[in-house]
Amino acid sequence: MAAKIILSPRQNSFKFSDRVLSLDTPSTIGRSGGKVPSASDNAIFGSKVLSKCHAMLLCEDSCIYIIDTGSSNGTFVNNIRLSKAGKESAPTEVFTGDILKFGSEVEDKNKKVIQKPVVAKITIFKEDRVDTRERTPTSILFRPSESQEDVTMVGEIDESPLSRESMVLLKEKLLEMQKGMEFLSYKENDYIELQQLAEEEAETICELEKENYKLRHALKNIENKIALEKSKYMQLAEYEAETICNLEKENYKLIDSLNTAEETIKNEREKNRALQDASKTEMEILQNSLHEAVAEVDLKNKSLAEAQHLLDETKKNVLNLEKENLNLNSQDFKLLDAPESDYDLLVKAELNTLTESRRPSEANRDENETDALASNSINIQAENMKGNKTEINSTRQDLTLLMIIAWISFMVGYLIEDVLYY
Repeated sequence: MAAKIILSPRQNSFKFSDRVLSLDTPSTIGRSGGKVPSASDNAIFGSKVLSKCHAMLLCEDSCIYIIDTGSSNGTFVNNIRLSKAGKESAPTEVFTGDILKFGSEVEDKNKKVIQKPVVAKITIFKEDRVDTRERTPTSILFRPSESQEDVTMVGEIDESPLSRESMVLLKEKLLEMQKGMEFLSYKENDYIELQQLAEEEAETICELEKENYKLRHALKNIENKIALEKSKYMQLAEYEAETICNLEKENYKLIDSLNTAEETIKNEREKNRALQDASKTEMEILQNSLHEAVAEVDLKNKSLAEAQHLLDETKKNVLNLEKENLNLNSQDFKLLDAPESDYDLLVKAELNTLTESRRPSEANRDENETDALASNSINIQAENMKGNKTEINSTRQDLTLLMIIAWISFMVGYLIEDVLYY
């Protein structure tokens, strides 16, 4: 006959009624909401912390096994988790009195409700009798107190149908269990610490996996950024290399232009020096010419001053001649009116006066000669006047005019000769 099990709710469990499961075929533990509704003859519960296919109970070789099929919140036997989240566990044998927990307590922050797991105590029946086999004390899943409580409850429930031999066997087992409890009571705290440590390690591993995923993602992003920066750097390096090449070409052109400019400047400097030398020579020539011209101008100015002086003297002489002419005219009138004896005396006195006033000097011989000619003319004029008194007036006027013209012609000729000489 196939084995049966009873799942009874425990404290801090999702509320449900006892479930009686026949293990002719493997029985699935999961969350309701699919085609199979929750009922007393299956292990489908309404708890939200369960997966749809959370775990599985099966019977093989008269033994009951439980398997976590990769649930998110885990399957626990006596508070020991069978596998990590998302991983299927190995088959684990269960015994009467074991506490099975499906899922973990989760707080729903949106609804501010705590979702409780399914916590159940298992009772195994074989051939309509409770299976009293016990877990070995060396197993990590062993729970002494729970086992003792279970055995006591089984004895209370099935006391009537048990035989005397069975009772003796149960008492012997109880004694063995009491002996083992003394040893295991010291280890119970260790088991709890190990359980807490295992849970902490599981959480740590989960966090590490998350961090590892983040690190991988970050590393991939960094590699992409490095590749992008590398491509940018290569493009920049190519651009810089091209720029440097162009700059070198421009530098070569500039050097060539600078050399040409230096040669041009050198030639221009040489030309400038030649021009400066020529300019100095021309300046010296011009200065010499200027000095000569200044000297010539000074000489001409001096000559002009002398000519001006002569002209002034000539004007004075002309004025004197005019005065003398007036005197002569007045004397002519006197001579015309005087008798012949007085006339001769007057002529002699006039000649003496002219002779004394026109005495020659060493500085101006030409003027003395002119005065001599004038005196001779006067003598001739006087003789003529003796011969012809009627024409003396007109003759004297002509003589005076002739003397003036002769004097002016002499001075003009002298000035023209002096100017042409310079």
